[in-house]
Amino acid sequence: MKTKGIKKSKMIGNPVIHYALQLLALSLLLYFCFAIIKPFITLIIWSSVLAITLFPLHKKITVWFGGRKWLSAILITVVMFLLVIGPATSLLLATIDEFKVISNAYSEGILQIPPPDERVKEWPVIGNSLYVYWSEASSNISAFIAKHYEDIKPVVVKLIELLSSAGKGILLLMASFLVGGALLVYGENASKIVNLFFIKLVGKQGEKMENTVAVTVRNVAKGVLGVAFIQAVLAGVGMVLAGIPLAGLWALIGMVLAIVQIGLLPVSLGVIIYIWTTGDTLTAILLTAWMLFVGVVDNIIKPFMMGIGAPAPMLIVFIGTIGGFIMSGFIGLFTGAIVLTLG
Repeated sequence: MKTKGIKKSKMIGNPVIHYALQLLALSLLLYFCFAIIKPFITLIIWSSVLAITLFPLHKKITVWFGGRKWLSAILITVVMFLLVIGPATSLLLATIDEFKVISNAYSEGILQIPPPDERVKEWPVIGNSLYVYWSEASSNISAFIAKHYEDIKPVVVKLIELLSSAGKGILLLMASFLVGGALLVYGENASKIVNLFFIKLVGKQGEKMENTVAVTVRNVAKGVLGVAFIQAVLAGVGMVLAGIPLAGLWALIGMVLAIVQIGLLPVSLGVIIYIWTTGDTLTAILLTAWMLFVGVVDNIIKPFMMGIGAPAPMLIVFIGTIGGFIMSGFIGLFTGAIVLTLG
């Protein structure tokens, strides 16, 4: 018994076993901490991105307010709500209302689709098929839906999912503005902590790395998300004024396409084709010119936005942005650009 007790005490006193138990306990603690904050990770990342992007503006406004950081943060948060959340919510609500009108009209049997123009037949590749389907739908929409129900159902489900995702995205953005506004107040302290972390990690170059991360995040936020949002709002306004059905939905799809660097071209082509076949000539000309202008805006603004004080060539940032998006979604826009730039 005595021998067993001695062996047991030796095992407990063994530093290797002691450190192993400590590491195990630490690993379990970190795992449960991660599990607890996991639902908030996306919110934290977006809030941090907003705070980093708006911090230079926050510093200037703080000086104007005599060093009152909270006043500056509140002003920025309110302005961002008015500039971003307002138009996005209006477009989304307008689209939902149009869906309701279409749904009610279909339920009451009064939903009508205008017949296609004869020129539709002349469109390359899809002209004849589109003309046949369009004519069939315009003559009897109920029979058309019943006949092609299995083909239409997945499209409708996807559109509803997209609207739902957009609604959640707006709520997330609203929460991110609130949290980001609070983070602005503690921006300098957070910057010092990040700076200290990089210095501990790589030595004197840590200061440059901290600045690199901040500049990269700002450039990506302005050059990719900012430009895509501006394009979507401009396109949405033009479509609403021209009377394009579900304008908010097409603007949302256009913004997603702009973020992933496909651009607004697919949405613009569809809208232009629709307005030329259903609208009057003046409206068609004006909307076409407007959509073409909105489509080339990114070529003018994006290089300027992404190149301001960039610590790496714009091509590196661009590849990191796209590669990050492919790897891990919207958050990858930032993580990809940061990692590749630091690399």
